[in-house]
Amino acid sequence: MREIMNHRPGKIFLLVLLLATLSLLATTPFLTIPVVLVGWITLPFAAGIAFILVWLMAYLIYFFRYWPFR
Repeated sequence: MREIMNHRPGKIFLLVLLLATLSLLATTPFLTIPVVLVGWITLPFAAGIAFILVWLMAYLIYFFRYWPFR
């Protein structure tokens, strides 16, 4: 964790992960509404997929572009 906090891209990476987590927690009350998207995707499932994709993209960008230990 010390290595991530010592450079700017690492701080941005952790900020993106924090914002994704907080946004998922903030939208949790809305996820109980029975909504079906595209005919088969429920709203909680779509929110989970979006959450995982944000984390995955943040990790891949950080790991392949800004990783300090190359």
